[in-house]
Amino acid sequence: MQRLGTPLRRLTEAFEAGRLAAAEDPAALEPEQVLVLEIAGEIDEFIGAIGNVPGLEFLAEEFEEDKVEPDEFAAVDKDGRRHPYRRELFLVASDHTAWQQLLSLWRRFERGEPFPQGLAPFRHLFERLRVLRAWDDRDRLERTGVLRIWEQELTNALDDELVPFEAELWLRRDQQRRSAALEELRAGLRVAGGELVQSFVNEQIGYHGVLGRAPARLLRDAVARHEMRWLKTDSVRFFHAVGQIAASTEVPLEPESLVRQPPPLPAGAPRIALLDGVPLANHALLAGRLVVDDPDDWDATTPAARRVHGTTMASLVIHGDLGGEHPALSTPLYTRAILRADAPTWVRDAREELPRDQLGVDIVQQAVARLFEGETPAAPGVRAIVLAVGDAALQFDRFVSPLARLLDWLSFRHNVLFLVAAGNHLDPLSVPEDTGIEDPGELQHEMLCDMQRSAALRRLLSPAESVNALTVGAAHSDQSSQTPADDRVEPFISSDLPSVISALGSGVGRAVKPDFLLPGGRQLVRLEPPDGDGRRLVTIPPSTRAPGVRVAAPGTEPGTLAATVHATGTSVATALGGYHAGHLLDTLASLRTLHGESLPGEDFDVVLTKAALVHGARWDAAHGLLDQVQQDLGRKRAREAVARVAGYGHANPERVLVCDEHRVTLIAAGRITDGEAHDYQFPLPPSLNARAEHRRVTLTLAWLTPINPFHRGYRRAALTLDPLGFKDILGDRADADMYGARRGTVQHEVLEGRRAVPYAPGSALELAVSARAGAGTLDVSIPYAVIVTLEVPQGVGLPIYEEIRQALRVPVAVRAGR
Repeated sequence: MQRLGTPLRRLTEAFEAGRLAAAEDPAALEPEQVLVLEIAGEIDEFIGAIGNVPGLEFLAEEFEEDKVEPDEFAAVDKDGRRHPYRRELFLVASDHTAWQQLLSLWRRFERGEPFPQGLAPFRHLFERLRVLRAWDDRDRLERTGVLRIWEQELTNALDDELVPFEAELWLRRDQQRRSAALEELRAGLRVAGGELVQSFVNEQIGYHGVLGRAPARLLRDAVARHEMRWLKTDSVRFFHAVGQIAASTEVPLEPESLVRQPPPLPAGAPRIALLDGVPLANHALLAGRLVVDDPDDWDATTPAARRVHGTTMASLVIHGDLGGEHPALSTPLYTRAILRADAPTWVRDAREELPRDQLGVDIVQQAVARLFEGETPAAPGVRAIVLAVGDAALQFDRFVSPLARLLDWLSFRHNVLFLVAAGNHLDPLSVPEDTGIEDPGELQHEMLCDMQRSAALRRLLSPAESVNALTVGAAHSDQSSQTPADDRVEPFISSDLPSVISALGSGVGRAVKPDFLLPGGRQLVRLEPPDGDGRRLVTIPPSTRAPGVRVAAPGTEPGTLAATVHATGTSVATALGGYHAGHLLDTLASLRTLHGESLPGEDFDVVLTKAALVHGARWDAAHGLLDQVQQDLGRKRAREAVARVAGYGHANPERVLVCDEHRVTLIAAGRITDGEAHDYQFPLPPSLNARAEHRRVTLTLAWLTPINPFHRGYRRAALTLDPLGFKDILGDRADADMYGARRGTVQHEVLEGRRAVPYAPGSALELAVSARAGAGTLDVSIPYAVIVTLEVPQGVGLPIYEEIRQALRVPVAVRAGR
């Protein structure tokens, strides 16, 4: 009994000394072992059991902070089977003896052996666990989608054909230990008949990636067994498939020629960049409008017919939806190809993809560094970068992907905004077989219900979880007036809803993601015959026919340089985000010319553009439609559930910086440090004094944050925007809840009311921007922007714009925050 009392002392000492640390993401610097705890039952019961174990009280605090309702989106698998909600905690251990003793106690519990006196609290704790085990190959392989990709792609690969893969290693700060882990992996690959191709380290994002190649038969063995029996993997955190950031390059069907008067050619230096495929630069809609950076000479080796995605994305960023009449970008678009059409022979579909002979993190980091660094940066004036592709294998599930961490770090380092696609999901859905197809409203409701049931399988694709980036979802919307002339049907009738293929949130720490929706084309579906089980399969056929967003594309015949097709998806929506960002930058430049120093300087254009893109987002009809779905599924009608589907809503960037008599917008920007608070005054119009008129106040705060990839909080800077006075005039929250709106790097709140509120002449609404450290120390200043809009109905005749313009003084006072 005395001997068995030792584990309790050693374990509690290890916890108290920090040699066993808890994390929701086991991205520790130098772990000897990682323990996985899978919790059974209610979270409250687990918290209570933790509190009874000496030395583990801090774990209860970790969980109290994140205690939420069970995530209903994680309760069903692809076959429709419901599963209990799974919650995991990780213990990162540097005390090997304590780790072994805890595992030994767990095995004693599993065998049903009695616990000696003094260790009963551990038994009570273990009763709240399904599993306590070491991090192993199941975690390394199952959490990244790599097994599914290897199963799909390697069917036709020869047994001894070398297949590239990425191994993300645990990052070691000690160079000697890092080298030893690398050499161990190199030797293991050599013995297995493979090779180590590349090693890449970026300590700022906690990343040590290795590109290896192994015989296809060994990777197929890993698929069958869910373990790498032929390779020592202690140093590996995750295995990733390569080449999954990709886009189809199938030759578009039925292209149409677009004949119209070309807009004036752009001038000046690029302000928007596109990292995508090789564009057809001499297409009639692109010629003279691109700055093509091609350091690898991919242009010379890429056939025109295989330049689909780069051409369509460039067209959208420059012209917007060709189905309407829109002004083109006033400055040229910088393009750098990171995708190329050279997939290996065992990959069945023709596509443009990240090259498989270099780590993706390295490719993107080099491309962005080329923009801003060196003696002659390629395009230092770029303020927004469009990355309209995602990793089809890697859905976001708590672990921030290497590429998302890279974008977050690059964004703050270079003061640049990334616009990232939420991702597309083309897997079939289903509706009850008696769904009335002739009733569009009924079909829409049933489609939304099934999207909610299968939401756990339709999550954001890496790097869409990036906290500094704006993640763009696709709205079921376009400017096409055509209706389908085949057996496809339109699943939704509301343009406020996301496309049926658009990925769903949330983001890191349950932040609102996607950030907003932009038109992604009306994606049509096909209803298959009933399956005999009361359901009807709904397939999502890709098509380049109308409807959809109209874009430039390569033609089916050589030399065709004016072809267009219709496209759908989040790539389309993200490229449109780049289009709007370019025009918002133009507007800011014009306002700066008009108002001079009263407008924030150019160094705040990035955060101002970030705030402006989100500022016009509204839920509108999506709110009620999704609430009804929640109710019919027997779930709570929660704002967080709406935000997971629609983000902050369908955005309207064209109206954001436009004022008229019934609508006034104020903008401000600054830099803030930990513990500071900046106060702003928004003058209240005299004509609204004591008037019971309907009014809407929209508040948007956007910032860029440094990251701490080794901390559970991840984002170092947590900013908030709070009204301090005259709160009655703001009314009630219309869209996202307060808590969801404060978890990312955009706080967007829409408030509506009509209460008559009296106030004295010269009164102002006070707004405070405050900052605190969110993940360790915050020792740098944070750039932020605030946009506030007050509007009343057009017909009431209140001249609020002129009244506020006359009263406007927007002083900022820096005060110490609590």
